[in-house]
Amino acid sequence: MKKFGILLLVVILFSCDMDLKVDSSPTGDFELFCEYLENDYSYRDAHPFTMEEIKHKYLSQINASDTQLTLANILVSIINELKDPHLYFNDQSIYDLSNVREYKLDFLEEIKPLFTEVTIIKTTLYYTYGTITSNPKIGYIYIRAFNSDIGGTNSLGIEDGVKEIDNIIQELNNREITSMIVDMRSSAGGSNYVPRYIAQRFVDKEATYMIEYYPEGDFFVRKEWNVKPEGVGFRTGRIVLLSNGLTASGGEMFLLAMLQRTNLINIGSRSIGAAGNIVEKDLSNGWNFTMTNSRTEYPDGKQYFKVGITPEIIVKNDNSYKDTHNDKLIAKAVELLH
Repeated sequence: MKKFGILLLVVILFSCDMDLKVDSSPTGDFELFCEYLENDYSYRDAHPFTMEEIKHKYLSQINASDTQLTLANILVSIINELKDPHLYFNDQSIYDLSNVREYKLDFLEEIKPLFTEVTIIKTTLYYTYGTITSNPKIGYIYIRAFNSDIGGTNSLGIEDGVKEIDNIIQELNNREITSMIVDMRSSAGGSNYVPRYIAQRFVDKEATYMIEYYPEGDFFVRKEWNVKPEGVGFRTGRIVLLSNGLTASGGEMFLLAMLQRTNLINIGSRSIGAAGNIVEKDLSNGWNFTMTNSRTEYPDGKQYFKVGITPEIIVKNDNSYKDTHNDKLIAKAVELLH
């Protein structure tokens, strides 16, 4: 009986070991990458092909050459085909290994403000704020980051530095500003909650501003995001909202929330179109990549995935801005707020 028990234990342990065995070959990692796309990728149905079809497109290549180089070439090619700004490897060495050139959104205007038109009151990790030098009745707030950790977090927490927005608005209100420029020409991203928290200091009514969908098996779970006035606010004067090709992810969620405000004009150029939230995934060879695990859209169902959010008035800076320091977006904003 004792021998039988030992034998049974050996069989169980052996079976468990078999279950835990992972195919760590390049082919195994190719299969794992495709499995993530089929099961966890929130935009798996948003392309003219299925994730199964794109897998079969490259399957013969990895079967013919089961190497890390072939794997890198295939995965970079797949990412290029999907053109999702949230889908990328976190280690540049993988792109360096690949013979395939990485797809980039080179056509977007991605120039950060230099603040030469602003009389700056203070700059923090999260904000630069002040008044427009030519017209001190116009307040100015640049949103640099939503979280101290660049790229942000999906946690519920709002960092103390973010909460300074109440004090900033109060200080500008004390200066008797009558209008404001809110500048979202940054790569601020991360949590859904921080963009909403800040937007609630500007919106003048409660509204649904975004619909989010999370994959759950073969289906998606739907969630509505609402914004309403909270905290110290600037809600009666006109706001010009600036955005461009740097505005992405959480920044685009901020745009969606702000666009619910009356007496607001959005000027600039289209945003990146990095819709939804992200999650990191690992392959057995140590390669780590980011992918979209929720999809977001306008409250009416309109998509901004890959196409971005286009402002009401198109204004762009060009490379001469570095020399002239003439910010065409701020100039247009001042004109509209005059």
